[in-house]
Amino acid sequence: MSKQVHILIALSMLLAACGGGGGGSVASTGGQVNPVVTSSGNVRQITADCSFTQNLGAARLDGLRIDSVRWLQTVAQDPEQSSTRLVAGKAVKVRVDVLANSIVSSPATRKLRVYDPGTSSCTDYILSGPSSVPVSSNVDTLTTAYTATLPASAVKPGMSVAIFLDDASGRSATEADQTYRYYQPTVVPAVTEQIRLIPITFAGSTGYVGSTTDVARLLERLMPVSQALVTTEAPFTPTLLTLASLLSVGSVNVGSLTNMQTLLSELDDHCASLNGSQASARTAPKCIGVFPDNLVFKQLLSSSSQYVGLGYVGGIALIAQSVPVIEQSGVNSPYDSNHWLTYRATTIAHEFGHLLNLNHGNCGGATGIDPRLYSDGRLGSGAGYDSYRDFYFSATRTSGGVSQFADLMSYCGKEWMSDKGWQAALGYRAGAANVAAREVVDARWLKISRTPDGSWRLRPVDFAPGSLRDSDYSLDVTSASGSESLPLQSAVTSDSDDQLQGPYYVNLGSRQVALARLIRAGAQLMQWQQGDLAK
Repeated sequence: MSKQVHILIALSMLLAACGGGGGGSVASTGGQVNPVVTSSGNVRQITADCSFTQNLGAARLDGLRIDSVRWLQTVAQDPEQSSTRLVAGKAVKVRVDVLANSIVSSPATRKLRVYDPGTSSCTDYILSGPSSVPVSSNVDTLTTAYTATLPASAVKPGMSVAIFLDDASGRSATEADQTYRYYQPTVVPAVTEQIRLIPITFAGSTGYVGSTTDVARLLERLMPVSQALVTTEAPFTPTLLTLASLLSVGSVNVGSLTNMQTLLSELDDHCASLNGSQASARTAPKCIGVFPDNLVFKQLLSSSSQYVGLGYVGGIALIAQSVPVIEQSGVNSPYDSNHWLTYRATTIAHEFGHLLNLNHGNCGGATGIDPRLYSDGRLGSGAGYDSYRDFYFSATRTSGGVSQFADLMSYCGKEWMSDKGWQAALGYRAGAANVAAREVVDARWLKISRTPDGSWRLRPVDFAPGSLRDSDYSLDVTSASGSESLPLQSAVTSDSDDQLQGPYYVNLGSRQVALARLIRAGAQLMQWQQGDLAK
């Protein structure tokens, strides 16, 4: 079969899918869009939120067409996929792959026309790219594509985007149908994260970051958030982490994973006290505790590997090593052998992903695998985009036969957010119905945690983390309606090898409890009276 016949068949199929002369493409998740197309002489008008015209003329037979479009907002997304979501108030770079059967000059008109629902106005953005149209695209780079950047102010719910090509000579109506696209992307409202940076003081040393601005920018680059507002709190000195519980090796104090979990739980309590009353972990300000360089945590004290960060999945608190710098010096391309972000910076981002209710990608020996991510813990066949460095990179680029890039939530490769992780985190943070089940009016939560000396602490709290798992503990409660046993659920702690270390949570609801007994394997471990259960 000849190449020309292949092209004619492809054109016929596309026209049938678009409703004949309705042209272009359908919208993504905003609903199918078939703009009204009317012709007058050798000019036709496409009527939409932002209308535009195209010149008509003799058939050019050059196969000029818009082959594909991608939104680049941290991750690359296909506007025609139902799962695609953009975040309002966050810039989007638009990649448009324009192809032809043979090399031809780029059309004189290459535009994005964006509709602003707030002002009912339209703004044009010029697509920049190669001087001639390529015959094939290169997904590894942007060099063969045409691009334009939509500023954060233009990205909002209700927007629409028309992409069109034209020149003075025009082309046949059938050919012109292949040179425009019209989309109504699904855009969720802007997501702003309030973040408390808490330096942790231990044995005369205090944790630190090089720049709070850089930390904010790091999270904005990697996460589905429009803005990260980072404020530095007064240093926090834990009381449950003591020198006596650690191993001193020169100037460094080495602790176990249990020590690290104790520190995280105590920081979580401190974070809640700073935040005051909150509706949920999902919307509450988050706390990033940075511990000093004289603290090291290991699974085995003799091991060389360290735990460098820990956070609650769907929680409000994380702890990580101090971060002197965010950017790795001397990295000028995303495909360089080294990652352009420092290891300590990606640790902060990884743990923050846990706060957005993501667990681990299945790569590098991680436990607690998140089934919503790619099964190999990488980026699928997708791509990423770092707006700060203007780095675009494709997961199809390999090194030694393996993709260079891995999911931010995994332990291998250069870490970046995957499109699946983006969509899952965004669904959680934006308050999708299936992630807000615990945000109920009658919730009255208790947090129960164990201290290093073996005693138990109880604290009434506003909410539980977004992810909990069953434990073998229960709380036997006595109230006016009688006695009953309530199961305790454990917080999901990242990097904890699935150990149930707590803290544990239970919802008392509307019960007026006079007596509560902590039970495990039929044995009572602790008892609290009514006064202990009140906030």
